[in-house]
Amino acid sequence: MSSGISIFLPNGDPNGVKVVGINGWNGKALIIPRANLKEVGDRPEVNAPAIYFLFGEGEDPSRHHVYIGESENGFKRLLNHADNKDFWNIALVFTGIDLDRADVKFLENQSIRLAKEIDRYEIENQVEPLENRLTEIKRAANDEYFEKIQFIMALFGLSLFEKIPEQHDAIELYYFKTRSGAEGRGTLLPSGEFIVYAGSTAVVHEAPHFIGSGLALRNRLVAAGVLVHKGDDEYVFTKDYIFTTPTAAAGAIRGSSLNGWDAWKDAQGRTLDENKRK
Repeated sequence: MSSGISIFLPNGDPNGVKVVGINGWNGKALIIPRANLKEVGDRPEVNAPAIYFLFGEGEDPSRHHVYIGESENGFKRLLNHADNKDFWNIALVFTGIDLDRADVKFLENQSIRLAKEIDRYEIENQVEPLENRLTEIKRAANDEYFEKIQFIMALFGLSLFEKIPEQHDAIELYYFKTRSGAEGRGTLLPSGEFIVYAGSTAVVHEAPHFIGSGLALRNRLVAAGVLVHKGDDEYVFTKDYIFTTPTAAAGAIRGSSLNGWDAWKDAQGRTLDENKRK
């Protein structure tokens, strides 16, 4: 997609509200920090049919959270969520002169379905809406609009719709082996996150000094069935899992604190730090 991008700052604050457009596109995206929500209340495009994404963090710091919704009036719905949803801190709202209620319902279904399929974020939605039936012409127009949503998401570093590379497709594989024999395999993602692939193993017993968020994360992985006992002294990863950093990934495998940039090495023995930061 080679299109000109425009970013307008209504209040001149780069950390505040942003209005994003693409040349030749009738749609518009608004990035709205929760603290700035009331500033957009008089903007007509936000008081219109919209699909929106609420981004934030949950109890698990290694897992981003998102709520995906639609409304005939985006601003009123966001005000409602400001009162009844605590997790979010940024709203990304998509509107357009050609969007009606049927369109945003269709886009909501597409977004939730793909986000669940890719599984990079914890989806806060309790129910997946049914797909809204559209004419062939409207379906094509909405498919094109959805491509713009994905493009703008990626532009601002939101990896909700970015597919995770499978192990056999990874360009660079990294390995980490503990003294006890547990071994992880993974790769660094463009977002800076690190994915550990299913079949990797981890030690069962944590070091005494391993406390705080690292220990809490391991406990959550065990409770969620991501780590299951392979024996008395070893866990195995039952699924691919994305960690926020290489260090968090290495700590989960060894059960102790260490620098993941030095711990993960490629097949030639070069560290992640040597390959990516030096």
